[in-house]
Amino acid sequence: MEDFNSSKAFRVSGKKAFEEAGIKHADVDHLMIYDAFAHLPLYGLEDLGFVKPGEAKDFVRERNTAIGGKLPMNTNGGGLSYMHSGMYGMYALMESVKQMRGTAAAQVEAPRSASARASAACSPRPAR
Repeated sequence: MEDFNSSKAFRVSGKKAFEEAGIKHADVDHLMIYDAFAHLPLYGLEDLGFVKPGEAKDFVRERNTAIGGKLPMNTNGGGLSYMHSGMYGMYALMESVKQMRGTAAAQVEAPRSASARASAACSPRPAR
């Protein structure tokens, strides 16, 4: 049975994306994680490998994901706060672009890289 305290979509797509981009977790200065539900940022932090399993709640509580923290995350408020009218992944991408350009409302100081994660679990299978 699948572990419901984890997201296979984050684990599989994240590993592949990091490999294809040729980056490591330490290279990411800004992170956008799809959050249609409140638990998804916690799953994302753990399943993408930014923290170990079970550590996400403390990582967030210690304000590591806030502006000025170790890994600013969902700096536009995320889908639950910013908006979630559908296709939120595009807004996450837009926020990452704004961060890199230095034009975001809640700007991360001098980001060198950003990672925007949409929901792979809802994406259609590619044609083969």
